[in-house]
Amino acid sequence: MRTYLASLALVLALAGSPAHARPHHHRHHHRAANVNEPGQPSACAGIQWCGCWLRLHLGIGDARLNLARAWASIGEAVRGPAAGVVAVWPHHVGLITQNLGGGMIRLLSGNDGNAVRERVRSTRGIIAFRKV
Repeated sequence: MRTYLASLALVLALAGSPAHARPHHHRHHHRAANVNEPGQPSACAGIQWCGCWLRLHLGIGDARLNLARAWASIGEAVRGPAAGVVAVWPHHVGLITQNLGGGMIRLLSGNDGNAVRERVRSTRGIIAFRKV
């Protein structure tokens, strides 16, 4: 009974907490959007749009860059995070606006929480830093 009550209390606490405070898996940020999300260009509708948003933001026409991982092979390789450098994860890509040190960066990207936003992220999992 005690375990049941503890579980019930946790469920009720999470239900009353704001969505951004709840634990979640990051993969859902990169789903294909069926409708335009906040800041999503109409050209990116129906696709995993972080790569599409970044290429349009930077004025690049190559639609192959709609795929986040494709950013790992353009421009020139950079040793680490710095403002103006593109950070590439296997399923996400964005533009670093600030290196905060200690493995943390401020990143501007599309399809982050289904919107364009700038936020602090870990560099963990980055597969490439590119200067475009």
